[in-house]
Amino acid sequence: MMVPWRLIPKFGWPQGRQTCRLLAAFALSGGSAALLHVPEGYWAIITAVVVMQPDLSHTLAAGRNRVIATLIGAVAGLALIALRQLGLPAMPLFIAGLIPLAVITAIWPNLRLACTTLVVVFLIPAAGDPYGRPLLRVADILLGVLACVVVSVLVFPHEDPPAAQS
Repeated sequence: MMVPWRLIPKFGWPQGRQTCRLLAAFALSGGSAALLHVPEGYWAIITAVVVMQPDLSHTLAAGRNRVIATLIGAVAGLALIALRQLGLPAMPLFIAGLIPLAVITAIWPNLRLACTTLVVVFLIPAAGDPYGRPLLRVADILLGVLACVVVSVLVFPHEDPPAAQS
């Protein structure tokens, strides 16, 4: 079967630059999580996938949205965990908590990861303190966002290719 080459996008400086920046953000977020012994540090790496953009201003905006959405989902999760600790059933609580987050997502689509955070902190079983998971999730996301900002400033911060040496 012949591959229609016009359907394969070109890989040039902008794509190579963004690849390097993404890989650096993965390494920095994952390495930092490992050094800090974060239990589920892969969330910092996942955050790098979501947040890393071709320029600093878009990275900052994506990071802001990710942090706000995570905080909203974590606060909702903490409230639901407290109610579950009182003996209320988990699934009706989850549905009741998800409805306002779905409304928020409908109004502000950039905050859609609030729903994901709620799923992770409330529905996925965690060992130890039930209140610790939402707090750790916020820490993971902050770590990933911080890694992306550092990489945006330090790794190929400008979109123009480096000047050729003469």
